[in-house]
Amino acid sequence: MLIQLAIGFLLALVSSCIPAQSNSVDEILDNIEKADVASLTATVSYTRTDPILNRREIRTGRVLFRKTDSKTREAAILFDTLIIGQRREKKLKHYIFSGRWMAEVDHDNKQFIKRELVAPESEDIDPFELGNGPIPLPIGQTKESVLSKYTVTLIAKPNEGPLSKLDDAIVGLHLVPKTEGEWEYIDLYYDPSNWLPVGVCTVEDDGTKRVSRLSNVHVDALSDDDKKLLNIETPNPKEWSIDIRPWSDD
Repeated sequence: MLIQLAIGFLLALVSSCIPAQSNSVDEILDNIEKADVASLTATVSYTRTDPILNRREIRTGRVLFRKTDSKTREAAILFDTLIIGQRREKKLKHYIFSGRWMAEVDHDNKQFIKRELVAPESEDIDPFELGNGPIPLPIGQTKESVLSKYTVTLIAKPNEGPLSKLDDAIVGLHLVPKTEGEWEYIDLYYDPSNWLPVGVCTVEDDGTKRVSRLSNVHVDALSDDDKKLLNIETPNPKEWSIDIRPWSDD
């Protein structure tokens, strides 16, 4: 379930009224496209609600993102706290996405699992591309690519749930896929001062809702320790249990 959470990413009832915004959808997507960044760090609060099991879990941690010199887009998610009901526990989950690979790193037990996400002949994936996960954040994606896959309209800030705490000045977009797939819709919320994402709500076809709220967003501020957390290279097999899983269509 956690792997699906990370891949299919990592994400509130939404007001039906249209926000009073001066920007059109086209203008907003243009601004988002221009806000391309080389790296980003943020604190994340992630809530997953399963309507079938009537179960809600909350994870908190950090999101890291960077583009390498070769233009590969890399991301890491580090969840350090899990809350289910009244139970709260420290539980570290570390996922790394780089090109065509995803790694799950268990630091406590020194286990490293690396999975190839696409076939060898396929292109690398963007870990933040809409529909890929872990958290769908169109950083540096073109307006054309978004509009080719989604019907996009303006949306107001939610009046309930985690995203209701966002600043009143945020700009919201409601995305409905043009073809059938995993998502029923995706809602994205941006800070118009820099056009960086601060909130995401996704609803799957089975009703599963994932809400992510980003705070403490910093651009081009990766520390040396952050860069190590984005390193997907296989660790020393003498010290770690290693499991490499090439692509399989099974």
